[in-house]
Amino acid sequence: MRRISRMRAAAALLLLVGAGAALAQTCTSSTPDDAPTARYQTNGDGTVTDTQTGLMWARCALGQTWDAGNSTCTGTPTSTTWKGALQAVQKVDQGSGYAGHTDWRLPNLRELMSIVRYHCYDPAINETIFPATASGSYWSSTPLGASPGLEWAIDFSSGQASYHGYSATYAVRLVRAGAFFH
Repeated sequence: MRRISRMRAAAALLLLVGAGAALAQTCTSSTPDDAPTARYQTNGDGTVTDTQTGLMWARCALGQTWDAGNSTCTGTPTSTTWKGALQAVQKVDQGSGYAGHTDWRLPNLRELMSIVRYHCYDPAINETIFPATASGSYWSSTPLGASPGLEWAIDFSSGQASYHGYSATYAVRLVRAGAFFH
């Protein structure tokens, strides 16, 4: 019992000390880079094209704004339900679009997994290409097989895929073009 109490106290102290510190991405060098910067062509308009898959990605999550002068995303990602994510993408396309395109969509699970950097965490994504990515889950358009009401998401804290009910709220990243995964 005493050992568990000491471990809990030490963990609580670490949480308190670390609470004020900003989290920084951690990567291991023993594993090859899954999504190196050279794989992406930056388009100068807040989008990148993945030269391996042919997919064009918005560099910022929905709710954030691309700051070209500082090459970063500002603001907070919109957190929405899965149905809200589909509606938000539709709203972008029916409006003026994004970066001159009106054919954006919610990525499927394989597409979203293609931008995960599995040798990194907090976040598990290329921060040069996708700056200010919140460590947390992002919706995919992929349902969980024969289980109605469950959809796949990627947690960019760890790069892990998991499924969630429609009422969960997560971030959204836009993708377009590319028939690589279809």
